[in-house]
Amino acid sequence: MPSPDATRDDAAPRLLAAAKAVIVLVPLLLLSVCLAPPRGPSRTEEPAEPEIPYDSMTASISLGQPEDALKSYEKALSASPHGSATQVLHARLLMIAGKLAEAREEFNLVLAEEPRNTDALYNLSLLAGLEGQDEERAALLRQTVQIDNTHADALAGLGQIALEARDTAAAQGFFDRALAHDPSNLEALLGRGSILMSAKQWKAADEVLTRAVAAQPDYPFSSIDRARARRALKDYAGAVQDLSHAISLDPQYPWSYIDRGRLYLLQSEGAEARADFSMAIRLDPDQFEAYALRAQSRADSGDAEGALRDWDQVLRLKPNYGYAYLPVATLAWSKGDWPRARESFLCAWGFQEDEPSLVLCAALCAVREHRPDDVPGIIAPALPSMPDGSWYRDVARFLHERAGEGALLARIDRERDAALKARMLFYVAVTYLSSGMDRAGLIYLMQADGRGAPHRIETELVRIELSRAAEQAGR
Repeated sequence: MPSPDATRDDAAPRLLAAAKAVIVLVPLLLLSVCLAPPRGPSRTEEPAEPEIPYDSMTASISLGQPEDALKSYEKALSASPHGSATQVLHARLLMIAGKLAEAREEFNLVLAEEPRNTDALYNLSLLAGLEGQDEERAALLRQTVQIDNTHADALAGLGQIALEARDTAAAQGFFDRALAHDPSNLEALLGRGSILMSAKQWKAADEVLTRAVAAQPDYPFSSIDRARARRALKDYAGAVQDLSHAISLDPQYPWSYIDRGRLYLLQSEGAEARADFSMAIRLDPDQFEAYALRAQSRADSGDAEGALRDWDQVLRLKPNYGYAYLPVATLAWSKGDWPRARESFLCAWGFQEDEPSLVLCAALCAVREHRPDDVPGIIAPALPSMPDGSWYRDVARFLHERAGEGALLARIDRERDAALKARMLFYVAVTYLSSGMDRAGLIYLMQADGRGAPHRIETELVRIELSRAAEQAGR
């Protein structure tokens, strides 16, 4: 935006504005085995969805593609070879080329002649941001706004700084001021959309981000953000369309494939989801979440071997990723790999210590492996988390001694909660199967089938055991 008191020809500022409308730099993303008994990995948080880092968004949006910036510079050069607008355009080219020191020198030359040149001040703030000079960046933006309080780009930049500091109220104020002077300011629209999404105002966010897409259709992150809002609104088709558009603009950005793969999973399009996760892995082989999602999809499709390979890769990349161990344990159980299932259940318990049933499942693996002497050592660390008189204690005693069989069966007979009864029946059934009491074990499995809570591990293992029995009967 031209300085109010600077004299310049009309062509160069228009060319500068045109160059600023074209996007080049893609923001950088913030991306960044447990041993068996008695404890597993340290607790980790489930990864949050990646967000565009706003400390790099300003420069990303504001710098133009090299070829377009060069054309603008060449036209400005022919129209006004020594004008300050030409110097600013040349300095921007130097920034795009990574010659930051030379760009800074050029901007300083302009400011030496025109201290109130807002174009030079604003672009110097971009340069400070690229160099990690946050205080200088903020000071230059404030100086720009003090000279021209309608400078929408500088106001939006201050909004991004407030957003980085998590001062949502201040950020919203700056974004609203920027949009009052420039309703299509992309940085302000994206920032405003981010605030609305953080507040879970998805419909309003969708409307603001639609304006951002219209303002700059070839900027992929406008579509990526709108896809997040549309997914929250359950407009999965619209979200897929947005991500597909973003991929067409930047096919090398792995998170677009991961996000679209998630949407395909929500629509039960497993093959399409796995293809997207595979593409994300090809683009970034160290992205553990793509492996985790593909592992889940492969398991759902019946590809246990492929799922285990993916989970193995997840744990190589992130050994303390606690969410991996329970699906690994389940897959190992389905393959009859009792040592690995036992180890993985214990690792899962180390991550989720308030669920002693994971230790009971580990002990049951020792029973299936015909290693009953291992059971006491497996159960002992978890006993403090099993309240006296609880069903956990009764199952633990049954697995440890079998002397408590009568008490456990009586408890099962008295239990009126069908889901809890199904959980207890599972342990008795598998113990009987391991002891050669196949008929009694299958009867208990069938009594448990369909009655367990969907989110309980015993429910899934009942299904696996019945499938195994059916397969063996068919041989």
